[in-house]
Amino acid sequence: MEKEWEKWFSELPPNVKEVAKNIVPWKKYKDKRVQDDVGNRFFPISYDEQADGSIKLTCCKFNEEIPNFGGYNVFGISPDDLVEVN
Repeated sequence: MEKEWEKWFSELPPNVKEVAKNIVPWKKYKDKRVQDDVGNRFFPISYDEQADGSIKLTCCKFNEEIPNFGGYNVFGISPDDLVEVN
């Protein structure tokens, strides 16, 4: 899997590569804009380059504490809004 990641990563445009090296799919993130943390976590599943060159993420949303809050994908997330959690 690591070789596949490195191959995929090496072919990315520079602006996507900058985001993908910091927001990786094997780590969990939370939305730092949300004040009351109810356990929603996100895994990035795609990196989408916008017409203006900015990057938006599509993430798998899950919640181990309240499973009904997760189980679907969320698109249009700014990488600046995610912070890594353990």
